[in-house]
Amino acid sequence: MARKPDPKTREKILNEAEHLIHLQGYHLTTMDDIAGRCKMTKANLFYHFPSKENIGLSVLDAKISDYQKRRVEPLCAGEDMVLAIGELFERAATHYEKNGCRAGCLVANIALEMSDVNSLFREKASAFFSVWAENLSRSFACAQKKGFLRSDLSPRALAEAIIALYEGAVLLARTHKDPVVFRRMGKLAKIVLTQKSRKREG
Repeated sequence: MARKPDPKTREKILNEAEHLIHLQGYHLTTMDDIAGRCKMTKANLFYHFPSKENIGLSVLDAKISDYQKRRVEPLCAGEDMVLAIGELFERAATHYEKNGCRAGCLVANIALEMSDVNSLFREKASAFFSVWAENLSRSFACAQKKGFLRSDLSPRALAEAIIALYEGAVLLARTHKDPVVFRRMGKLAKIVLTQKSRKREG
């Protein structure tokens, strides 16, 4: 009877592969790199995962699940969405101050690197950002009904704008090595959510 793959070994492989892919990208990460990090032979690595693509997609699945539990669900669960959005950017500023503005958002990294060359990676990344936008949109719509947010903008447009500001802040913070960009973008996000609409003259 064939030996079943050990779940703990698979988890270790995914953790090490995530670290490598996060820092140096999918294309530059080789099976030799992953095997070396795991201190195993490449043959043993292939026993647990049939291909590099399979490892990459599994890493992406695991990271998306983690982001949804740690970031998306808590962010969208609160009633005070202005406060929650402000805290999202502030936590990011603190995180990037500590790690020297390295790595960034793995899902966004994968989306930028792989969307034009591999539809499987693109579709998973797209689904993640769609779910994030949908959850934010519902929370914003609820907050609008209660009078906590400006009501003249589409909840979906607000959600996509906040995600774009956040992911754009990740890009700028990494490029400039400036974590304070999150605080600047966080202030702007709160203004977008709360400023009064201007009435047209005439």
